[in-house]
Amino acid sequence: MEQTYFHAIDLINDKCKGCMHCVRTCPTEALRIRNGRVHLDDKRCVDCGKCIAVCPFGAIVASSDPLSIRNDYKFKVAIITAPYAGQFTEDIEYSTTIKSLYHLGFDRVIEESMATNIMTKMKRHYIANNKDKKPILSSNCPAVIRLIQVRFPSLLPNIFHVEAPMSVLSMYYREKYSAIEGLDPSEIGVFVAVPCIAQVAAVHQPQGAYKRNLDGAIAIRDVYNAVRNDLADIRNLDYDFITHENGLSRALSGQEADEVGNDQIRTIAVSGIENVIDILQKVEDHILDQYDYIVLRSCTSGCVGGILNVENPFIARSRIQTLIRASKHHDHELDPMFSSYLNGEFDVLPLEPRSIMQLDTDMKQAIIKMKKLNEIKEQLPSIDCGACGAPNCQALAEDIVQGKACIDDCVILLKKNKNKKSD
Repeated sequence: MEQTYFHAIDLINDKCKGCMHCVRTCPTEALRIRNGRVHLDDKRCVDCGKCIAVCPFGAIVASSDPLSIRNDYKFKVAIITAPYAGQFTEDIEYSTTIKSLYHLGFDRVIEESMATNIMTKMKRHYIANNKDKKPILSSNCPAVIRLIQVRFPSLLPNIFHVEAPMSVLSMYYREKYSAIEGLDPSEIGVFVAVPCIAQVAAVHQPQGAYKRNLDGAIAIRDVYNAVRNDLADIRNLDYDFITHENGLSRALSGQEADEVGNDQIRTIAVSGIENVIDILQKVEDHILDQYDYIVLRSCTSGCVGGILNVENPFIARSRIQTLIRASKHHDHELDPMFSSYLNGEFDVLPLEPRSIMQLDTDMKQAIIKMKKLNEIKEQLPSIDCGACGAPNCQALAEDIVQGKACIDDCVILLKKNKNKKSD
């Protein structure tokens, strides 16, 4: 049975003008314009969100779970990812924004930043015990993981092969509150406030996970709007909790690499999908074998650059850095997690490559189609104008062989043939 993939993208065809902005921008050639409307290739899309950012007509939009999803569960846990802290102006204390989430109906609020120190410890141990896979590639960005599956499958063994921090926290606190509250784990809803559509997709279809650990992914901008509307009512309410600003560095490009790196571990941090692709090509060519650990983020500036955030990423980065410098708290509650990691409780299944251009399941037919593809390429003008609705002539040739397009979609070749007939 053919694999289908969840994507946190909605196409609104009535708004599409066929402008090709998205097609030219997509790093995996997942988009086509057909009959003046955008179409998405399910296998190729990695949910990087580049198409959403460049669409001038709002024809491609992000999707996420509504805040109301929390009402489907008896006990509600919110996991707040690190970029959330940078969305609010300095006159609003970070602790106040957490307090608001309790007031909005969540029974417990967990910060992703809590796991930063313990995850750093896990990564250092993993790197030291997997020297044969050098360099290890960070698994924090789901868009990068999917990109590797699509374009760099030979690097799949190099990925840090442990559950993501959000899943680790979900597993830990679902078990904890199930025991404390006397509830079945299924009655506890664990939701995460996410900065990008890649993390929405990862929640709904986690790659390599034995099971889905989270119950929903809510856009940070939706949480932000609800909190802003609630602030006037909760400033003076008393909630007993401690925030963990010291771990907010996870939101920033470069910080994770700095924290994992030491005298024995050489690291590098990369952000922006184009830069990530360039680095992955170099890793594949063994140009970067001198590095032990490479952190890759598809969004520029790291997770503060996600399209589901509210604030400018550079302003958000500055605010988070201010919070980190002022931090006084250090949490030790998660120390038992390291034993769980050593026992294999956070292991994940081997990641599989995505076959994005399987011409035919029958080898003989696949060879025939490959020959046909090369013949079609010889006919095409090789100028990659995009007028056919595909990003380049190679992609059009592939589409023709797969029955998704025809040779007359090439307007240059069509005009040339018409001129020959008229002569």
